[in-house]
Amino acid sequence: MATPFADPRTGQLYFRRAIPEALRAAFDGRAQYKVSLRTKDPAEARAAFARENAAFEERLADARRRIAEGTLLPTPAALVRRWSDGPAEGKGLSGPQRLVMTFMELDAAAGGRFTSAAEDIYPPALLGPAANTDWSVVVSDCERFEAIVAEGYGGDLEATGSNWIRTRWHQPEHVWMACLDGPVARLRAFDAGAARFTDADLVKALLALVDEKRTGDEDLNRTRMGRHRPRARQPRVRPHMRLKQLFREWKAGNEPRPQSALEYEAAVDDFIDFAGDVGVSAIDPDMLFDYRDEAKKLPATMPRADRALPFRARVTKHEATLPKCAPPTLKKRIGALQALLTYAFEQRWIPTNVGAGIPILGYTKKKRTRRSFEDHELATLCACPLFINPLGWSSTSRISDATIFWLFLLAITSGARLEEVGQVALADVKRDADIVYLDIDEYVVDPDAEAKSVKTDDSIRLVPVHAKLIELGFLDYFDALKAFGHTQLFPDLKENSLGKRTKEASQRINRTIDRHVSVDRRLVFHSLRHAFKAKGNDAGITDKTLDQICGHAPVSTGSRYGLEPRVRTIHRELHLIDFSCIDWDVIATGATKVNWEVVVSAMESRINSAKIGAGQ
Repeated sequence: MATPFADPRTGQLYFRRAIPEALRAAFDGRAQYKVSLRTKDPAEARAAFARENAAFEERLADARRRIAEGTLLPTPAALVRRWSDGPAEGKGLSGPQRLVMTFMELDAAAGGRFTSAAEDIYPPALLGPAANTDWSVVVSDCERFEAIVAEGYGGDLEATGSNWIRTRWHQPEHVWMACLDGPVARLRAFDAGAARFTDADLVKALLALVDEKRTGDEDLNRTRMGRHRPRARQPRVRPHMRLKQLFREWKAGNEPRPQSALEYEAAVDDFIDFAGDVGVSAIDPDMLFDYRDEAKKLPATMPRADRALPFRARVTKHEATLPKCAPPTLKKRIGALQALLTYAFEQRWIPTNVGAGIPILGYTKKKRTRRSFEDHELATLCACPLFINPLGWSSTSRISDATIFWLFLLAITSGARLEEVGQVALADVKRDADIVYLDIDEYVVDPDAEAKSVKTDDSIRLVPVHAKLIELGFLDYFDALKAFGHTQLFPDLKENSLGKRTKEASQRINRTIDRHVSVDRRLVFHSLRHAFKAKGNDAGITDKTLDQICGHAPVSTGSRYGLEPRVRTIHRELHLIDFSCIDWDVIATGATKVNWEVVVSAMESRINSAKIGAGQ
């Protein structure tokens, strides 16, 4: 649950929440909603925070409703925010860099200043050739941008906009307003959606952002500029940086997924065990090649206990073990080190990138592709004992057969991802009259509830539960969970150290597929998602509706508008899909014999036994 944010400079407390990308048009394109709680007292802030949170949730709900109705449209302010906040494309500028370029373009339009007194905190800006810059070229050339910052401002980004500010102090409005013509042209080239707005609309929105970042108040500007006087440049090379420190810097700068961070740190530990804790600048290509040759001796698999051994000990113990690790696995080990060294080089902490160009024999970027379930394979899967003989469900497995049963059926009939269904709370199972649906979202109502995550903002959606599942007893299962006081739809799925709930369930699911359907390694749980999408296409369902059911991003900017159909529309379209290849009558016959209260009671006993075993 979010808590008040304290400004580190003032101690002032704020309400701050991220805005889902799909809903940002309702917030003038902002990625974050932030409002002062008007206090520095945490006790007072809690009540104000609750009020602001409730108001924010109402705005989110209203935005979702407007998207469903097709009335939520981009605004000039949203377009300007995308210009100033969005990511870079290729060698072009990122959003923050584009905003700095706007300040420089305003400076150039206002006219360079050729002299400055010693006490004047505003430096000369954009003198010489830079004053006649073609800004439509700069926006696509990061190196040119950096050269202009260095040439015109001595590398001080806070000095950009100085001439513009001065012009607004001393010139009438029609003079400085004309300086905005160039930046407005840049906005129109940036997003074709700008065509729906007039120049006056774009000027007003751009001016609001410029004033937010470069206020026209002289005293405030002198204070700001005084804080950012150029300092003596320090060398960027870090000759004493160690690999562990580089890993921490990379992790802070890139915010990787927990799994990636764990793999990178393991690669660092292995290299240190192999080569010693040498400085990053002391690592040379020969060290990396030698490490690669040693790592090739590791086996494809080894006992869990051996995985905890130091690198050299693992290599020694399994030198004769076959088969050896595959090229993709070896590439992952070496690639982690290469990524860290590349990051250090890009930050100018090391003079050369010694990690480049280390070949892995047999490695190719071509991945093993997954394939879709065919109808006869779906029929075979759903005819296995898990589905037709629930009275034979295991009573000893930590992950219950009931959980595997529903995970399979929800994926087959909705194309949902395993992890996003595995984390569903009972509060996320909702009804609209006779329609039952899952609210797939990151938000949790109860501050004590388990955290949730989604793959992307486009994964936030409403997923109807198919009528076949209701007939099989889904609501009876739901009611039994509530009766036992559970808050999760699958309470026996617990987070691992990486925050994932379904890793063990995934292993059981894929073993079930291997045992009863096919040992083809391309056929996995995620193949059900491919099968659902294919069946949806066969049924003639629109791409927009399929994207909404599956949580896929649309392929074009235009297709984002009005993206979310109403849940009734989705429910109706979902039931156009043909699942007749599955013998639902046989599954229903078995399901009628299930006492869901008994099933959940057995699940409860296993959960409690696991807690006792873990000493909780």
